[in-house]
Amino acid sequence: MSLAQLEKTLRLDIKAALGCTEPITIALATCKARRMTSSEVARITLRLSTNLLKNAMEVGIPGTGGQRGIPLAAALGCYSEAQEPGLTLLENMSEAWLDRARQFVDRDLITIDLASEKHGLFVDALVEDDKGGIGRCIISGSHENCILLEKNGRTVFSSDVSGESGSGELLQQRQALASVSFAEIWNNIGQLSEELRQHMLNGIDMNLRVAQAGLAKDGFLHIGNIYNNLINEGWLGNDVVNRAKALTSAAVDARMSGCNLPVMTSAGSGNQGLTISLPLHVLAEHVKADRRRLSEALAISHGITSILKYHSGTLSAMCGCVVCSGTGLTAGATYLLGGDLETATAAVNNMVGSITGIICDGAKVGCSIKLVCAVDSAFQAAMMAVRGLRLPTTNGVLGENLESSLANIGLIAAPGMIETDDQILSIMLGKPLKTGHVS
Repeated sequence: MSLAQLEKTLRLDIKAALGCTEPITIALATCKARRMTSSEVARITLRLSTNLLKNAMEVGIPGTGGQRGIPLAAALGCYSEAQEPGLTLLENMSEAWLDRARQFVDRDLITIDLASEKHGLFVDALVEDDKGGIGRCIISGSHENCILLEKNGRTVFSSDVSGESGSGELLQQRQALASVSFAEIWNNIGQLSEELRQHMLNGIDMNLRVAQAGLAKDGFLHIGNIYNNLINEGWLGNDVVNRAKALTSAAVDARMSGCNLPVMTSAGSGNQGLTISLPLHVLAEHVKADRRRLSEALAISHGITSILKYHSGTLSAMCGCVVCSGTGLTAGATYLLGGDLETATAAVNNMVGSITGIICDGAKVGCSIKLVCAVDSAFQAAMMAVRGLRLPTTNGVLGENLESSLANIGLIAAPGMIETDDQILSIMLGKPLKTGHVS
């Protein structure tokens, strides 16, 4: 049954994370590599895909007072004492832990190379100790999908990129979800399990705390407060769309600035989780939808985001927050507004016809501006569809049905925009793109 496949995927694809998931993935890789050694860390060497490099360069790391940088993330991973390291690897950071990592970074013993042949999410971390021991970890495909562990050149664990457990299984489940009928999911969404409903609703509560931190000026841009001031001063209307934009942008600003609070992610991204959960929370309050209906809208939105991540890849040149979770939000909003599957398909096509192709130029506080675009466009696409707006499916890259529209978006991202990724990184590095040392 398609609904069962949705539940199976979302149980793996909606989880808590502390900090932006790209530097956390780097920390996770060095942590695992470090544990293959037995003495003091002497050197760290990283090979990163274009996508992972650009997403980890400029984002604040939680627990560090807003400090940024791939070298710091790598060093923090090495000195983590987490029992079961995952996406909350950096929680409960102590001053001693942070000081050790800073001191290692200051010694300039971290090399970062571009793995230009790799696309999507890829990190190859090599940690050498002061007695000649070498540990290696490769994470590929999704943020926790370890496909290789080596100790002194000997393989301890290996798997293909799809993996067989953990988030390797997630890649398989996303693919399976993309192959089922979304009509069956839509028509049976009322049968969603109570366990998954509560998990997603808990995610709203978690993400609201981050939004409140942003509104309390725990963010570099203070964008949520600026939005609220514009509303209070009469420059913007006090309507559901602007309230949703203020709340969501505040949360993203806080998170990208290194807020030391976890968020509930969607398809590997905290910002995607914020893009789905917070606007749907605001809309549900506005239309007086109960928690049960809200949970169903959440499942639809997260499900479409997971499908789009299968088609486009976990990371790509296309902004996942605007295009992937924004499109998911469109369908969920349509559901809360009382639309049927035909209306939701029209809404998705309205969204595809407006924002597809917005680039990802790395994780940063400026993502909060892009998320404003996502919320605005998603609500507009849904509200217009509910009132009868239907873009002709002969327009551009629109599909005849929901599934084909989602697949078309993926084709634009990969292979369509792979060279765009290289150019974006070249601009971000401020020099001609090379395959050599970039740290």
